[in-house]
Amino acid sequence: MVISTPEGVTMHTVHSPGPAAAGHRSTDQARALHEIKTLAQRDEAFAHALKASCTTQEAVHVARRRGIAITPEALWRHRGTLLAGGVPTWRG
Repeated sequence: MVISTPEGVTMHTVHSPGPAAAGHRSTDQARALHEIKTLAQRDEAFAHALKASCTTQEAVHVARRRGIAITPEALWRHRGTLLAGGVPTWRG
């Protein structure tokens, strides 16, 4: 199919990420969750800061300050498994 455009008009196409990109993103999130769990076990100050977070967004900032990039959605889904005991990490 050929689409013609008026002279001087530029068309931009936006590609949505395919399944490979989504798989890569979920691998990154799994790695970030593992890093958070490990750091929380080793660093009491980090674990306390994570637990003291009132919102998921605050918890994301706590992780990012330690160099861990994670989405709020991934943190929310796993908030009960980040610290020992299976208790929600923050009230959220």
